[in-house]
Amino acid sequence: MQIFESYIAGSLFDEVYDSKKNVRECWKDIVKNIEDSGLELLKEKQSEIDWHLENNGVTYNIYDDHNGPSTRSWSLDPIPFVIEEREWATITKGLQQRAKLFNLILKDLYSEQNLIKDNIVPAEVIFGHKGFSTEVFNFGSKPDFNLYFYAVDMARGPDGKMWVISDKTQAPSGLAYAIENRLTMNVIANDLYPNIATKKLSSFIEDYKSLIKELSGGDASTAVLLTPGPHNETYFEHAYLSSFLEINMVQGADMLAKNGSLWLKSLSGLKKVNTLLRRVDDRFCDPLELRNDSTLGVAGLLEAMRENNLNMINPIGSAVTENIGLNPFMGKIAQYFLKEDLLLPQIATWWCGQKNELEYVLKNLDKLIIKKINTTEQSRVYFGRKMSLLERDAFIEILTLNPHQYVAQEEIGFSTVPYYASNKIEPRSAVIRAFCLKKGDDYSVMNGGLVRMSASKDNLLIASKRGGISKDLWILGEDLLNKNPINPLTFTTCIETCIDNISTLKAENLFWLGRYLARSISTTRLILHLIKKITNFYRYEVVTSKESQLILQNALTHMTMTYPGFMDINNKKNLDVFPMLEITSVIKDTYRTGSLSSTIAMLSNANINLKDLMTHESWKLFEKIQKEWYDFIGRKGDSTMSVAGELDKFLIYFMAYKQLVNESIFKEQGLILYEIGFRIEDALLLISKVKSMLCVKLDRSIEHDVLEGLINSIESLNAYRAHYKNALTLKSVLDFLILNSQFPKSLMFTAKELLKEFKILPKAKEVSTSYERAILEIEALLHSIDLEILIQIEEENVVYMELDKILSQLSDLFLECSNEFSNTYFSHHDE
Repeated sequence: MQIFESYIAGSLFDEVYDSKKNVRECWKDIVKNIEDSGLELLKEKQSEIDWHLENNGVTYNIYDDHNGPSTRSWSLDPIPFVIEEREWATITKGLQQRAKLFNLILKDLYSEQNLIKDNIVPAEVIFGHKGFSTEVFNFGSKPDFNLYFYAVDMARGPDGKMWVISDKTQAPSGLAYAIENRLTMNVIANDLYPNIATKKLSSFIEDYKSLIKELSGGDASTAVLLTPGPHNETYFEHAYLSSFLEINMVQGADMLAKNGSLWLKSLSGLKKVNTLLRRVDDRFCDPLELRNDSTLGVAGLLEAMRENNLNMINPIGSAVTENIGLNPFMGKIAQYFLKEDLLLPQIATWWCGQKNELEYVLKNLDKLIIKKINTTEQSRVYFGRKMSLLERDAFIEILTLNPHQYVAQEEIGFSTVPYYASNKIEPRSAVIRAFCLKKGDDYSVMNGGLVRMSASKDNLLIASKRGGISKDLWILGEDLLNKNPINPLTFTTCIETCIDNISTLKAENLFWLGRYLARSISTTRLILHLIKKITNFYRYEVVTSKESQLILQNALTHMTMTYPGFMDINNKKNLDVFPMLEITSVIKDTYRTGSLSSTIAMLSNANINLKDLMTHESWKLFEKIQKEWYDFIGRKGDSTMSVAGELDKFLIYFMAYKQLVNESIFKEQGLILYEIGFRIEDALLLISKVKSMLCVKLDRSIEHDVLEGLINSIESLNAYRAHYKNALTLKSVLDFLILNSQFPKSLMFTAKELLKEFKILPKAKEVSTSYERAILEIEALLHSIDLEILIQIEEENVVYMELDKILSQLSDLFLECSNEFSNTYFSHHDE
C-alpha cells in the first residue's frame, strides 16, 4: 500500500487502522479504491469538488477576520468518514434516546419543573444559565412546545466508542452543508469509489418537509424560515434550506405580530404565518419581551406563541438545554424519565457548584478543561495543564468565588481520520454532527452528517471559524427504503414563484437595487464623459470644449445632488481650473451623499439582501466589483486618464451585472420590481440632465457640443442617428429624449412601460392606484407637449421657461410615483 504507507495513524484511536495496523473492515474498500486510483486521481477529484462548491456558491461568513475577506469558500475532503451500518444502528438508538430526553427536559423546565423539585438537577444549573427564559414559563404544557430539530456533536474516544461532546437544541446549524457535501460527493463517487453502497439522506429531508406541513395545518405555504440576515455566519445555509424545504426565507422586518398572530408582510398584503423555522437566537426573537435592542426578531412573537397561533422549530426557551451544566446529571435524568441508562457515553463532566465535585476539580486541575455553563463565542476555555502557577492561582480564586457558573471536563483526544493534504494523506482529528427530527412520538435520525476536521495535523480545535475542513459521513449499506440519491433538480430552486408572496423587505430591496444600479450607471457615464471632455479626448476646439465642459460640470452637481459642488460661488475659480479635485471627491468620497462611492455602497446593501435570488455568476461579479472598487478608491495620485480607465472598466462591470440580474430573476419572482425602480431612477436622472443642460439658451458655437455631450452621456448617439438623419438640433434632441416612444430611454417609453408593469402587480385590481395615477398624469402631460412652444424664448431671456416648467412637473410626478409605490407595497401601517 504505497499511498497509505505515509499515513501515520493517531496515537489514540484511528478510524482506518486498528492497534495492529490492520485496515478495519469497513474501510477496506475505500482504502483499496484510493490505492488503485492513485494520488493523481484524488488530486483531480479534489479540484472537481472545489469547483462544484465554488460554482454552487457554498460559503460561510467569518467575523473579525483580519487575514482575509469576510466570506470564505467551503472546504470538503474527497475521503469520506465511514461508519459501518450495524454500529450506526446502535448510535441511532442513542441519538433517539438523547433527543427524547432533551424534549422531556425542555417541556418540564417550562411547566412543572419536576427535575428541580425532585432534586434531579440543581436549581442553580437551570436558573444560572442565560438560556432559561422566564417569559415562556408554562409554555411547556402546550402540545406543540417540542424540540423538533436536534443535533449532537460527537467524536470517537480512546476506547473506540462514540462520545457525546455537546448538544445543539436552539437553532442547530450544519444540515445544509451536510446535504451539499453529499451532493458534491455524489459527483465524484462513481469514479473514485465505485460499487460502495451508502445510506441516503433524502428520506430525512422528506421527513422535514412533512413535519413543516403537519405543523402548518397541511399548508406549507404558511411556514417561513427566519434568518438574521446576509451577514450571519451561515446565511448560505438559511437560503439553501428554505429552497430544499420549499418555504420562504424572511427577516424580522418582513413580519409583524398583530391580534395574537404572526403575519408576513407580502406585496398583496398580510399573510398569516403558522410555522416559524428560526435561525435567530432566543433572546433576539422578540424585542418587546426579550432583548429590547434586537432588530432581528418581531415584536409580539411570544404573544403569538402564547395564543397558540404559532409553531416554532425550535421554540423560544430551548437555549437552556444547550447548558453544558446538564451533562453531569444526564444519567439521573435518563433514569428519572425513561428508566434507562444512557446509551451514548458523554465526556466526563463535573459541575463545580457541588462541594465534592469542586474539590475533585481543584485537585485534578492538570487533567481537566474548565468552561462556563454560559458558553458563548467569546467564552474562554481553561486548559489546566497549560496554566502557569500565577494563572492557576488567579483562576482558582475566580472559580471558588462563583463555582456554580463552571463545569470541568476530562481532556480526551478524538479519533483520527485520513485527510488529503498537498498530495499526501495524513491523520486529522474529527467531530461528527448528527441530526435528529421529531417524527410522531419518536425521532428520525439522518443517515449521514457533517464531519469537521481540525485545520492542522497538530491542532485539536475544530471549528469552521478556525479554518476547519469538512467531510461527508457515509453510513455503509443498502438503502432499501429509498435507493434514489438526493437530486437537487427535484427540489424547488426558487420558492417565491408568485409575486403576491414576495416579502415587502425583499420587494423593497429589489426596487432599490434597480434605482441604485441605474444611478451608478448614469453617474459613471456622466463623469466619464466629463473627464474625456477635460482631457480633450474628443479633439474639439479648446474654446467650445471648455464652455460645454462647465455646463457638464454643473450637470454633474445637479444630477448627483452633491451640492455645492461645481456651483460653489466661493470656490468657482479653483473648481474651473482644477475640476479633477471635485470630480475625484464625487467619485471616491463614500461619506459624501450622492457620490458614486456612496451609491455603490447602497447598491451593495441591496444586493447582499437578495443573495438567495441571484445566480452565482452575478454574486461573483458583484464581489469582484466591490473588491476592485475598494482598491480603486483607496489609491491616491492616479492620473486623470487612469481614473477614466478605471471608470470604463466599472461601467462594463455594471452593465454585465445588469444583464445577469435580468437573467437571475423572473418577473413573478420580483424582477418587475427591480425594473420599475430602474425605470423611475433612469427617468429622474435624465430629467435632471436635460434640465441643467438644455433649459438655458446656448450659444450657437457650443449648442452642438452640449447636445452631443448630453446624448453621449447616455450612450445613445448611434440610436439618435438611426432615428434622426438631420444634424443635432435642440428640437430633435428633446423629441428623442422626451417624446420618442420607440427609444427605450425616453420619458414616453418609460411611462408606457411602467403602466404595463403596474398591471402585473398584486394591487393592480384596484380601480386606480396613487402611483399609477402619477404615471397617467405624466403620459397625459407628455402627449400635450408642443415642442415648438417649449423651445420658444424671448430674445432678452436666457431660460426656456416652458421647458423648465414641464421638466419640473415631470420630475415631481416621477418622485410622487416612487413615494406612492413605496407606501403601497413596502409598508403595512394601515392594515
